[in-house]
Amino acid sequence: MKCMSKMWKKTSITVMVLLLLAVVIPAGPVQAASKTGQYQKKYKTQASFPVWIQPAYGVVINRVKNGKVRFQISRAGVNGSPIYNSNVIKAKLKNNKASFQWKDTWGNSGTGKLKFSGGNVKLKVKQTYTADLNRSTLDTGGKFVKMKKISDSKKLFDKWE
Repeated sequence: MKCMSKMWKKTSITVMVLLLLAVVIPAGPVQAASKTGQYQKKYKTQASFPVWIQPAYGVVINRVKNGKVRFQISRAGVNGSPIYNSNVIKAKLKNNKASFQWKDTWGNSGTGKLKFSGGNVKLKVKQTYTADLNRSTLDTGGKFVKMKKISDSKKLFDKWE
């Protein structure tokens, strides 16, 4: 009788250990979070008129592959006007950092740096050429702007949240 009791005890411990291992060990390799998607930073503003849409800065990461990144930059002013979108930017990615040149929809152009950091994107943009009739800029004032991921979509911003 004692022999049966010891056998059941060992069997139940073995079953519990196997169940615990099945729960703790993942079924396959763990995937890293995708870097592609839409990232955005909103700004608070004070205005003498109604503000329905806060100004925002955004980046859409279209592709990260083989040490290269493809992305677009967008900026919208108060209530979504004016909207500045960069061309599609392609840059070499090294240690989660990229340097690039850009042009926007208003004819402005410049240089910049992009960093992937902790699930966010940090962007620093300098405008080196200002087009006639320019009303705003993608320039970040010499500072990195930290943007949080808001979507997995790879499309350029058509709607600011």
